[in-house]
Parts: sequence; structure tokens; C-alpha cells
Amino acid sequence: ILLMFVFVLVVIERWSRKQSRYHHTSNRYSALPQYRLVGYHAGLAFCACFIPLLLGFLLPAYQLATWALETYAYMIDISFVKLTLHSISLALGAAALAVVLALFLAYGKRLFSSNTVATSIRVVATGYAIPGTVVAVGVIIPFAWIDNSLDSVMREHFGYSTGLLLSGSLFAVMFAYMVRFLAVSIQSVESGLSKIKLSMDDAARSLAYTPVEILMKVHLPLMKGTVLTAFLIVFVDVMKELPATLILRPFNFNTLAVRAFELASDERLADSSTAALMIVVVGLVPVILLSHSISASRVGS
Repeated sequence: ILLMFVFVLVVIERWSRKQSRYHHTSNRYSALPQYRLVGYHAGLAFCACFIPLLLGFLLPAYQLATWALETYAYMIDISFVKLTLHSISLALGAAALAVVLALFLAYGKRLFSSNTVATSIRVVATGYAIPGTVVAVGVIIPFAWIDNSLDSVMREHFGYSTGLLLSGSLFAVMFAYMVRFLAVSIQSVESGLSKIKLSMDDAARSLAYTPVEILMKVHLPLMKGTVLTAFLIVFVDVMKELPATLILRPFNFNTLAVRAFELASDERLADSSTAALMIVVVGLVPVILLSHSISASRVGS
């Protein structure tokens, strides 16, 4: 039922846009207009911007920091360092893989404007609207069947058990991350490609550049900002992802999000604050870089 609901929403969104496509025909951009508010208008605008920040970030972060100061002496140890490294390495790997796949798919769509390619990308893009639990269940069922089938064949013919090669490894976790977050990187990369005029591709082809050379030597230098944006967004999303990681992670492999959930489930809220605060701290760096990148891309900012 949940998947059907998501599918209906995606169909409605695509139908509303129909076959609309957009390309920038110029590299000239106008600065966004800026208005200076005075009096109570300025006060209302400040409250409208500050109250969500206060309630959604500052107060929770203050409470987490207070608890972390009380518990860090026995919560921060070698196992906590391993949790942090696990989370960061997974996020870096997933973000890099998502960007590479997004470049491949978005550039393929640019080269081959066919319904098959466009439909494939639309199917891939639906993953972000599906909850992580649903994605994890959808991944573990076929992977477990493949593992069991392969194990049966190996036991019967060679007397050797292969174990859980797919469903019991980080491969399943990374696969779920791609299903879940690839849409984010695709949207960012497609946005960057749309700003590159098609005439630049024609000019590069006239110089005997291959499609790969056009992507590497022409497009990528012009898309550094959007590629970085895609990488940072996926990195932040993976850092805080819980359901898919909790279901698919290998035995004895934890992340900060999983550890915080386990401690909070045991009513050890103060103990869970250290892992939760580390997620916030690690996630803040990409957010700050992303905000700076967006501001720098605006003329007059």
C-alpha cells in the first residue's frame, strides 16, 4: 500500500511537468533582489526565521551537549572511535558511488534522449520517496534468496558453505543506500548539466572529443559546484540513516545512528547523546560547505 501511494505521487508529479525540459542558453545571471525590512516587519521576519532554528536545532543541540558533558568520560572510548569511523567511511563511500552513478545516468540521458533512458531514471528517482525500512526489506529478500541458493549449490557440489555473501555484508547496505539516495545526486547532477549549453558539446565533438572526454574535460570542470552539492547531500543523508542500516548491517557492525537508537531504546537517553551529538557535528561541516557553495553561486551574494 505504501509503495502504491508513493508511485501515485510520483506519477502525478511527472504528469504535472509532462515533457517539459529546460536548458540555459546563456551564462549570464541576474542578482536576486534584496529588501531591507524595518520596524515590526523586521522583527516578524527575524522571529519567523529564528524560532524554527531555536526549537529545531539550538535547544536540542544544547540538551545533547549537556548530557554529553556528563557522560563523555565513560562513553568515549575505542569502540566509539570505531563507530565514528564506520559512519564516516560508509557515508564517504556511498556519496562517492552515488555521484559516479548519477554522472553516468544523467550524462547518458543527455546523450540518448530516449523514453527508455528517461523512464529508467524516473524509476531510480522514486527510491528517495520510499521509507528506509521498505527499501531494506526489498533488498534483503532477493539477496537472502541468492545467498541461500548459492550456498546450497556449493554445499551439494563442493561441500563448502559460502555463507551470507550479499545479505550479510556491507554490499547490501551500500545497495540500499543507492536505492534510497541516488535520486538526490541525480537531481543535482542533472541541474548542473542543464546549465551547460548543448552547443558546447557540439564544439567539443568537432574537435574529435569522445563522449567520455567531453564529460571529463568539458562538463566536470563546469560542474564542480553541483557535483560537490550532490556528494555533500548524500553524505549527510547516509550519516543519519537508521532503518536500512539497522536491518541490513553485518553482525558486530554498528554506526553512530544505530548506537544512538539502541541506547535510546533502552531509555539511556543521556548515554545516547554522545553518538547523536557526533552525528550533528559531523553533519554540520557538509551543511556549512553546502551553504557556502550555494551562496557563492549567486550573483551579488
